[in-house]
Amino acid sequence: GSAIDALTVNETAHEPPSQDVKEAYNRPQKLADEAGCINQNFSQHVLDRKTPAKPMENASPFYNHEDEKLASMAYRYRKITLPGNASSSSDVGKAPISLLVRGSVDCMAPSGQGYCSIKALNEYDPKVSSWRGSLETKLGAVLANEIRNNSCKLSRWTAQALISGVDTMKLGYVSRRDPKDPFNHSILSIHTYKTEDFATQIGMNANNAWGIIRSLVDTLMTMEEGKYLIVKDPLKPVLRIYTLPWDAFDEAAEGGEGEEKDE
Repeated sequence: GSAIDALTVNETAHEPPSQDVKEAYNRPQKLADEAGCINQNFSQHVLDRKTPAKPMENASPFYNHEDEKLASMAYRYRKITLPGNASSSSDVGKAPISLLVRGSVDCMAPSGQGYCSIKALNEYDPKVSSWRGSLETKLGAVLANEIRNNSCKLSRWTAQALISGVDTMKLGYVSRRDPKDPFNHSILSIHTYKTEDFATQIGMNANNAWGIIRSLVDTLMTMEEGKYLIVKDPLKPVLRIYTLPWDAFDEAAEGGEGEEKDE
């Protein structure tokens, strides 16, 4: 998948993972790969296999290998209408805009009522977090620390759950069995949260999030048809929009992932 889909680890921490550390398995890209693998396996490991899976109305649009078994999850396609602003100075801003979005659901709730999202936070260095001695007695402090160190990832998971109409989020805490072994892990704890309550806990305002989307759409709708690149300024709360030629990135797409070069 794209690098934009990778799961960051401690990206917003005071001292985020460095590319210069001696242990290659603790570098940002390796930690992202580890986090992705953990979440993929964790979301399947915690399911109740004795309960029959609920068939969906349509088959997965990405499944074309009948001899392979799909992981348990489902996509939900939803239409969301963003109302216009009557006081806007442009016709685009005054008109409502409808969006078609695709969200994902990991499982049904044990009661069979409502959807669940299953995610996992992972600990790679006990010197940084030390979950084993803290989760049972200081869960609130541990979660607060993770919200601070992984605010982008947790906000992303919560936004995905809200878009998908997921009622419940299950958050697992997974740690390496050995700090030097990125392949073997232990599930230390799993906690359940109501999606809207968790959004409030991490300081996410759904209306504000949709307001950002609406503002971005209004800006793009006033521009000429073309190809654009949206880049977040790493040091400021600013999004920059760059105009690109139509054939930009075509060569990279045709050539696959390409080779990584040092600069």
